[in-house]
Amino acid sequence: MAFTKIHFNDTLPHGRLLRVSLTDLENGCDGLNHIVAALALMVDGDGSLAAHFNELMTRLGTTDTAAAKALYDELQALRFKLNTDTSVTGVLAAINQAFAKLR
Repeated sequence: MAFTKIHFNDTLPHGRLLRVSLTDLENGCDGLNHIVAALALMVDGDGSLAAHFNELMTRLGTTDTAAAKALYDELQALRFKLNTDTSVTGVLAAINQAFAKLR
């Protein structure tokens, strides 16, 4: 039977760094899924037009609805790449692009 858990000591310096990094990654993925799901409820229409993003513009403080749509589309693309079990390419590029655009 294969191991289901790999135990390590997270009170040691490197074990602590590993634990914190894994926790941050898990929280980041969960947080992204939750915020994108909440933002989806604020889209007024099918999301194909910038005019559908008035509420997101207000809630996120973007300069206009086009920027709100671009932000939402960027998050949706990143969320998709991080939540699929199928083979995808450009995952690191999508992560870095989101960081750069939304920093």
